[in-house]
Amino acid sequence: MAAPEATDDRSAQRGDPQRRAIHAAAITQFSERGFSGTSMTNIADAAGMSRPALYQYFRNKGDIFASAFIALFDDHVDRALQALHGDGSIEHRLDCFLQRFEGDLWEQMAASEHSEEIMSAKSVDTADQIQIVVERLRTGLVAFLEQASPGRCRAATARRAEWAEVLELSPKGFKFDTPTVAVYRRRLAALARGVAADIASDDV
Repeated sequence: MAAPEATDDRSAQRGDPQRRAIHAAAITQFSERGFSGTSMTNIADAAGMSRPALYQYFRNKGDIFASAFIALFDDHVDRALQALHGDGSIEHRLDCFLQRFEGDLWEQMAASEHSEEIMSAKSVDTADQIQIVVERLRTGLVAFLEQASPGRCRAATARRAEWAEVLELSPKGFKFDTPTVAVYRRRLAALARGVAADIASDDV
């Protein structure tokens, strides 16, 4: 019997407790052992299930890897967007947004000595799926900026596009020198502070 496709109805699959347990176990195993050093047996044991039962959900290790990391990004996007709709100043909400997505992901990757192998193990299809998830993050950010600094004129639209671009791309540059988690989080906070100040000055 063929295993179900990991990408079919992703929202429903994310809510499946067994799949979430497998995802959590897989991410832990990949982080501890690396992609090449992790076996289906390792994942099955960590998830508290038999290897044959694991094959009822996923075809192979690569299938689990793709599904687990797409779900991981989905979860971080959920938390980041929730932060944007929380209480506090624009600076506070932007900082929480960046910390929940960029900061928490960086902390998780930095904790593994196999992070480079894990990142390079992503397939083209996995990267494409993650980009779809990140587009949801971008759409939520743009909506937030429209609320924070409304305006229909061309200049207002251009300013919001600049803020969104800076918030999306700057964190990638912040990783250039492989900073500690604390330094990376401090840079994210400075970015949130700078964009919030620019939004405030634009409204004056």
